Amino acid sequence: MAASQNPSSFPNKTPADPALFDLLVLGSGIAGLAAAQLAKDNGKSVLVIDKGRRLGGRVSTRRQDGFIFNHGAQFVTAKGTEFASLLAKAKAAGNIKDWQISDDKIVQIGTPSMRDLPQFMATGLMIRQQTEITKIAHHGGHIGFFDKDDLVATGRQAIITAPAAQTGKLLADIYPELAATAGPVSYDPCWTIMLGLEDDHGLGTAPLRDEAAGIALAVPEMTRSKQQSGAVAPALTIQATGAWSQQHLQDDSQMVIEILCQIWQNLTGKPLNNISTTTAHRWLYAKVTTAAPSDAPRLSNDGKLAIAGDWLSGPRVEQAFDSGQQAYRHLK
Repeated sequence: MAASQNPSSFPNKTPADPALFDLLVLGSGIAGLAAAQLAKDNGKSVLVIDKGRRLGGRVSTRRQDGFIFNHGAQFVTAKGTEFASLLAKAKAAGNIKDWQISDDKIVQIGTPSMRDLPQFMATGLMIRQQTEITKIAHHGGHIGFFDKDDLVATGRQAIITAPAAQTGKLLADIYPELAATAGPVSYDPCWTIMLGLEDDHGLGTAPLRDEAAGIALAVPEMTRSKQQSGAVAPALTIQATGAWSQQHLQDDSQMVIEILCQIWQNLTGKPLNNISTTTAHRWLYAKVTTAAPSDAPRLSNDGKLAIAGDWLSGPRVEQAFDSGQQAYRHLK
């Protein structure tokens, strides 16, 4: 299980203080966890810091009112050997399983939820959540991570895995060459709605896609969990396409819920009149549409800081994983 540290454990002291790590990693998403785990395997002392409440980034699960919603990345696949090896280990540990998403495609999903994959990746790591880093600066010959009040921790080296816009802002003063790498990057947003249902009448089992109508993927959550033991509350997660989400980016969340429910009903011909709970989440950085130029720098001129994330390579979860590992190798 990932460990956490009390903020008082990281005072602003000398480089000999325990707050000095071999590596600081900003972001506990797939890229950050991949980098941190590789560094730990190489004998480095590592601290991962993230502003969110839960690790995993967009490989995310929400539990609400007794329902489970996989409202981030819906599944993962592997093309390369390293990510495939990770998935094989996670599968052997019971953290992922195969899912027949269509007649001709099998993917992998976390079990019992998508968050179980990053939880597996976080094994043995020191992770501090709910800490927003607002400044990165040199400190005592090292890299200092600061929140709005003070120094949080220092590292001999650091890896930043925040979305491009946030990375650019954090590094503009200390490493402008890396901030410039983030400049051309663009994303599609994604509105995701989560519906807890009183029963599964009319829900069906097959995922639904209709990009012309605005739905990137609608998944009955029971479909994922039917092989799990115990009762599973029926639920439906609907993710809008990037184009639809951009068009409705500033809409009220309740309006988004109503419109997407209506689209789903129109497509399936089945009513959604058994809803007991609803919520919506707006992912601003859901899918990379323009990645950073392949020849743009990933490593600072002094060799102390590297950047990682899907925005450096592409939108797939495996690409985030590869980017995190590559960032650590750049530092070495």
